[in-house]
This record gives sequence, structure tokens and C-alpha cells, in this order.
Amino acid sequence: MDQRSMAILNQISQSDSYISMQRLTEIFNVSRRTVYNDLDKINYWLKERNLSEVKQVRGKGLYLDQATKQEVAVNVMVSDAPYYEFSPKERRAWIYLYIVGQEKPYFLEDMKELFQVSRNTALEDIKQLKVELDEQQLNLVSERKSGYTIYGDESDIRRSLIHYLSIVVPENGWYGFLADMDSNSETVVQPYHLFDFQMLRWLRQLFNQYEKQIEIEFTDEVLNNLVVWFYVFIQRIKQGENVEIDPVEREVIDSTDEHQGAQTLCDRLAESMNIVIPLDEKFYFSKYLLSAKVNYNFSPQFESQEMMLLREVVEKMVSDFQIYAAVEFENQRHMIQNLLLHLKPAYYRIKYGISIENSLRDSVKRNYPEVFHLTEKVIHHFENLIDQPVNENEIAFITMHFGGWLRKEGVILGQHRKKLLIVCTNGLGTSRLLESQLKGLFSDVEIAGVASLREYEKIDLSVDFIVSTIGLPDRGNPVFVVNPVLNNEDKEQLLKKVNSLFQSSSNQQVYSVETVMDMVKRYATVRDEEVLRQELRGYLHSPLAIENEKNKPSLMELLPDKRIIFENSVSTWEEAIKKASEPLLKQGFIQGTYIEKMIQSINEHGPYVVISEQIALPHAKPDDGVMMTGMSMLYLEEPIDVMGKSARIFIVLAPSDNERHLKALAQLTKLFSDKSYKEKVLQANNKEQIINMIRAHSTR
Repeated sequence: MDQRSMAILNQISQSDSYISMQRLTEIFNVSRRTVYNDLDKINYWLKERNLSEVKQVRGKGLYLDQATKQEVAVNVMVSDAPYYEFSPKERRAWIYLYIVGQEKPYFLEDMKELFQVSRNTALEDIKQLKVELDEQQLNLVSERKSGYTIYGDESDIRRSLIHYLSIVVPENGWYGFLADMDSNSETVVQPYHLFDFQMLRWLRQLFNQYEKQIEIEFTDEVLNNLVVWFYVFIQRIKQGENVEIDPVEREVIDSTDEHQGAQTLCDRLAESMNIVIPLDEKFYFSKYLLSAKVNYNFSPQFESQEMMLLREVVEKMVSDFQIYAAVEFENQRHMIQNLLLHLKPAYYRIKYGISIENSLRDSVKRNYPEVFHLTEKVIHHFENLIDQPVNENEIAFITMHFGGWLRKEGVILGQHRKKLLIVCTNGLGTSRLLESQLKGLFSDVEIAGVASLREYEKIDLSVDFIVSTIGLPDRGNPVFVVNPVLNNEDKEQLLKKVNSLFQSSSNQQVYSVETVMDMVKRYATVRDEEVLRQELRGYLHSPLAIENEKNKPSLMELLPDKRIIFENSVSTWEEAIKKASEPLLKQGFIQGTYIEKMIQSINEHGPYVVISEQIALPHAKPDDGVMMTGMSMLYLEEPIDVMGKSARIFIVLAPSDNERHLKALAQLTKLFSDKSYKEKVLQANNKEQIINMIRAHSTR
């Protein structure tokens, strides 16, 4: 057997139960066909030794009988060396890291040996890497005696270093890697031996000292990133490759606490490693420390002119978000403080061109499209301050903050109230979003709190189970690992697992999708197995109260033609709101108190309901008299003054919660954001024309 086959046998023999084909493909990053080929080798190898072959049970996975496991463990030398098949993208990332991250020369033969690939494969990787680096204004050249070298501006080289490090993050993140490194470096996959483990440990200690000096706490994810990033920065300094910092940037950075902390950190590094760290490098390190996400800041520097302006920006963003989303956050002060804590490092990241990967971006856009769209609408306040556009990675981070403050309705888990602890390594915004999702999912579970990884390792655990974004050291409590942004399938799986743990006596039948699939395939030809599997999963397991973000009511559903009124004119804006509300009142969507609250709110806060020229969106809180989510519209031929602002179209929104109306509202916003469509709406002569335009935007 080869190394991978041995590693697969090791996984199967050490598994306490069945291990699925899917799991093996994920562990080794290979196709199902490759695993099957390796199983043939394993079974031949076992047969030669008069041992039972690996068995497979449909719907469950692979297993070895207990006698064979014991024989393999005791008498057969199966290597514990980890194995992982690197993709071309990962190989290119490692090649870059080895070229720029170590002092010794790097040759083609080194690549072949590192990845166990042919010469042609290594040459193809180099060719593709050259293309990638050209786009980053970097040049990869080969020299006979010195091997491969990358030329370009040092800041660009380091920016690419961070990009390629994000590609090779281990399965359990850098946290898992550093933890493995602490326990047993023998289990670390070969390419990661690029790093000096002793130096990484020392760097982590220095960052812990830095946190105490500056009175902050980095998010777990960021702390581990900083350890690895600064490690490679130091390797560049040791090679004599240094960055240069603009004098204007120096002046701004010099006044910050972070720079004072960076100087102390660099002085300790220089002393322990017997190297000289130039002044510009200290400023460069400060830029990354300023841009690092934190959980807490016990001495926030919000007194400077820049930070006072940033607070104003945050307040405007929160205010506008509430107007556009037709919601009211219960604890605005707390929310503003949390968002400010996030936007401070984001401000420095964008200002100094530090781009960080947001692995949750696509998931946020997919699962929270309306909140993402609303965040895009308010981000202009931040863009005006920094005088440049904000990319989708940063918008997604801010979306998670807003999404976390929107409460969800959910399902009840059992009759006895259980306690849940959330462990999240990704920071405040992600923690808040995950907490709100779990509150909605387990409405009868008490959430004991949200802890960082370092808090989890210290606190007393008086909870029934833990939901975490990463695997955790065992402390005797059941741990369920989830994605920070849950989609419907994630919610279903988590519900099933928690229910199976705490409701073992439940009378509810648990149906297996794989068993049904096997039964169907015995008697019928399945054209698309994956689609059928998804359909069955949705039918058999989908909890009724889990509402898919994409299944929220559309604009057409919340604003049907029977709730649209045409009038020539009204005397006052109060009369306009009463008239516009009549369909909702008559059909039982609202009580009379809701109309009074809308009028009272405008009298108190001014014409904030005029969200666009000639368009008003009156609304109040869900508990002000809303029975069901709905909308109604009053279309006036003649505009009416609303406390200094003119309006012809009044769309009354009655939200039953903070989220159910968001899809329809996003579609309405897009309708009026399109100047040509808005003009057509304002020039409409009858209800049918309005309905056609609403229908056209209800599928977008």
C-alpha cells in the first residue's frame, strides 16, 4: 500500500463507528473513485494477512470488525503519519509560501518531493502561479543556482503572502494547527513544517502580552491569523526584505496605543531573535494591529477626530438601516457601540489597503440577501468618510452585525428548558448573528452566553450542550460544530442532532433519506440522485417552523391589488395615512392603535417616513397593533406636504416581526431605486399599471 492507502486504513481502524465515503473524500481531498481504488488496495493487503476486509453498509458507511481492528492496532505497523492530497490551487499557494517564506533556495525538485508529484505537474503549477502573480504586479523567475525568486514591491509580496496563507488554512483553522503543534508536531502535515513551531509559540505569548498592554482582546480567529502573518513578515525581515511606510501614514499611526504596543512587541522579538527590526517595519506591524478585529476594547480610543467622525457615521448607518428596513432596534446604544468596535479596524484596513478574506461572504449573501442589500444602501456613509468604495468582504461583516440584531421566530425544543453555550471564534458580529439564529431555532432553550475560545477554556460549564464554530477540547459536554451562518439544511441537521440527544424517548419517527434512496433505486431508475435526495430530505426532515430566507413573502404577496387605493387628493398627511391604512384595518392586519402610533411617531421624529422623493413608508412597531404582516398603498394625484417633504405615494407597512417583511421591502426599494421605473410609477394612470411593475419586481 502507498501512504494514502495506509492513512485511509488508519482512519477506518480508529473510527469508533461507521465512517462515510463522503467523510473520507473530505479528509483526504480526493474523489470517491480514488477512495474506492485505495479500498481495493487495502482489502488486498488485508486478505494477504488473513484479515477481514473493510465492509460497507449502505446509508451508514465503512467499518472493520473488532477483531481486525485489534489485529491492525497491535500487530500491523500502520503509519500514523497524516496524509492530505493537495489541490493545484493549494500547491500553488504552498509554492509561493516556500519561495518567499524561507531563507534557503527553493528548486523544482523540492516541489516534486514536497507534494509527491511529477516534474510535469510541478512545472504546470509554476506556470499557473506565474500567471496569478503577474496580475498582482509580481514576477516569478527561475535561476540555476538560487532556484525560484519572486520580485516586486515588498508590500505587494506580503499582501500576496496573506492571500496564499488564507488558501492553506488547515481544516480546523490556525487554532487547530497551533493546538496540534502544542501537543504533537508529528501529526502536522508535511508542508506546514515550513513554520518554526517554537517561534510560533513565542509569538503567541507576545500577542497575549500585547493584549494586556493595550487592554483589548482579539477575536480567536484574528489572534491566530496574526501569529502566522507576523511569523512570515519576520522571515522576510530576516532575508533583508523590508517595507517602506509613507511619512503621512507614520504621523497618524504614531499617536495610537497600537503603535506603542507594536514597538514593545518588536523590541522583544528583536532581542529574542537577535535581529534588527527597522522603524518602518514597526509602523507596518502597527497597521495590522490597528486593523485587527477585537472582541473587547477596555480603553477604546474614540476621542480622536477620526474616531468621533466614525461614531457619527455609525449612528447614521444605524438610523438609515432602521428607516430602510422599517425596524427599530431595541438597544441602539449597545448596537452602535458594537458596530463602532468593528468599524474601527475596518476603517484602518481599508485606509491602509489591508485586504482580508471573509470566508462567510457568500454564505451571508445567500442566506441574508435582504439584510445584505439594506447594508449596501447605508454603506455610503462609511465610504464618504474613507473616500473609497467598500468591498463585499467588508459589507458582509457589517451585514452580520445588522442581521444579528434582527430577532427571529423559531420552534420549541422539548418540554424541559435546556441551557446552551455558544462558542464563536469570529468576533462580535458573527457571534451576535449566530446567537440570533439559535434563539430562533431553539425558542425554549436558554442561551447561557456567547464565549470566545479562550473564555471557553477558563469558564465553569453549567450547560447542557455547546454549539461551536470550531471543534473544541473535550470538557465533558456535548459539542455541536456548525457554520457561523446557518442555512436551512444546517438548521435541520442541528435540530436532529440535538433532538436525538435530549429526546431519545420521542415518539416521532426518524426517517433516513439514504434508506429511502436505497429502496427507490432497487425498483426504479433515478435520473438525478442528488435532486431526489434533497427533495426527500425536505419532505422528511424539514421542521415546519424553519422559514427559509428565500421563502419570505414577496412584494406582490404583501401588497396585492385589493390593498391599493387611488385618490385625487387629501387634506393632510394624517388623513393620507389613515386612508392608506384602511385596507389593512378592514382585513384584520392591524388594529386602530397602529394608525395612531404611526401618526404619533411622525409627529415626534419628523418626516423620516419619506424614504424617497414623493414616496412615504409609514410604519410603527410590531407590538403597536400588528396582527399579521402586510402592506397597503395610497396613490394620490396631488402631492401632500409631510412636515416639509412632499409625498404622493403612501405605502403603509405592518410588520409582525423584524424580518418577515424584509424581502418585500428590498424589492420595493429596488423598484424605487430604478429611476425609469419610479418615473413610470409616478405617472401611472390606473391600478393595473402599478400592479404590473410590482409583479415585475417581485421575482427579483
